[in-house]
Amino acid sequence: MTFSFRGVISDAVTLWRTDRSLMWPIAGVFLFLPLLGMFILVTTSGVQLPENGDRAQAQEVINAFMLANIGWLGLIIALTEFGGLALLTLYLRRGETVAAVLLSSVQRLIPFFLIGIVVNVLIQFATYLLIVPAIYVFGRTWMMGVAFAAEPTQGAWQAIVRGFELSDKNGWKIGFFALGVGLFIAASVLSIAVVILALAAPLVGGSQGAASLVFAPVALVVTVGWVFFTLVRIALYRRLGGSINGM
Repeated sequence: MTFSFRGVISDAVTLWRTDRSLMWPIAGVFLFLPLLGMFILVTTSGVQLPENGDRAQAQEVINAFMLANIGWLGLIIALTEFGGLALLTLYLRRGETVAAVLLSSVQRLIPFFLIGIVVNVLIQFATYLLIVPAIYVFGRTWMMGVAFAAEPTQGAWQAIVRGFELSDKNGWKIGFFALGVGLFIAASVLSIAVVILALAAPLVGGSQGAASLVFAPVALVVTVGWVFFTLVRIALYRRLGGSINGM
């Protein structure tokens, strides 16, 4: 199974233009709001990284922040995982209502989350060896979560196998493609966020409340990038021959 970079991106743009009335409520509630909450949590918690750039001290500060806010961070992770699964389900199982999509996502969230853990463990393990093997592993595992969302009758293990099959002979190509798209989106989002924060800094002053409001457009930009990256995964899944609506 082969695919073209241009074709996948073109398909993702087409998907972006369809079902926006259904997609944005899901992305808004389960991606934008949790991301905004995370930014506000960081802003109001008073986290300050050491100015000398000491990595050990910075890690201690980050670990202390995560431990102190483990409940909120866990909720944010759960909501964004749910939002990601709901978006995949919305586009891959055509014809279902938003209510049906949300109900299905609730029922299948834990297996979807476990697939994500398996993928992350495999990539982390490969990263300890070299970055290049990690890219290959990334390419071979990127379709597993998508296959799970698309096939309502299969379990987590079947989705892992299906995702592995779809990436056969395309591991390197998918890995470098996904990495390139991800880096481009991340760089674009970061650039826009820096501009927003730079323009808003003189207006905010030292007010934490005003600073929290500034993060709303930043969270929106991150959400847009997240959604488009998800649509690229869906477009690639279709190009590789993945079934739709369980067929």
